[in-house]
Amino acid sequence: MPNSMNKMERDVSSDFLLRLPIFQGMPRNEVIRFISSVHGNYASFDKGEFIGMEGEMISGIGVLLTGMASVFKENAAGERHRMATLKPGDIFGEVAVYTGEHWTASVMAEEPSAVLILPRQQLLHLNETAGAAVFQMNMLKLVSKKALKLNQKLEILSMRSLRRKLIRLFQIEWKSQKQNPLILPMNREELAEYLQVSRPALSRELMNMKRDNLIDFSRNKFYVSDQLAELE
Repeated sequence: MPNSMNKMERDVSSDFLLRLPIFQGMPRNEVIRFISSVHGNYASFDKGEFIGMEGEMISGIGVLLTGMASVFKENAAGERHRMATLKPGDIFGEVAVYTGEHWTASVMAEEPSAVLILPRQQLLHLNETAGAAVFQMNMLKLVSKKALKLNQKLEILSMRSLRRKLIRLFQIEWKSQKQNPLILPMNREELAEYLQVSRPALSRELMNMKRDNLIDFSRNKFYVSDQLAELE
């Protein structure tokens, strides 16, 4: 069970909360007022502890304040497929809150983490205030960005070969980041999971692409050649 965080609730500053995407553009005095009006509460989770489990009743939207968490689904064989890695500022549970009553995936703390929970019932019956309007607009933006990323992932996974998957991934990131080298927001293990391939297969193909002068790399920094950027 999550631990109560009354002290953290006192310590979390409005400046910190204002930097969170979910509260972006909300007047300073409205942030605390909004959290209070929806009975938001703070909780801490130890490494390996479930923040939410697929199929269980959902309490509300979670906002990761500190730490790191993973979102995953588990198949009948008990194998876990990571869907996303959450970092501070990320939200989770929003789909379940607005479309049903149960978690649609599991969320686990990958390290000690702090979470702000915005209860479902209060979010479904928001009063018409300036803060509520800004919150709802931010939610729409965040959900739209997630939908775009999901569509991009489906496009990448539809490619027939691992090389084509990597090329499309680099092209999408190049257009988004507009810089070279690209910095991928995932390590090699997470990248292999994202592409649904084994890590050795990923490493081999990256080395082959480096040999063919399509890319160069160091850790999660990837230098993309002009040739790769223009490939169809």
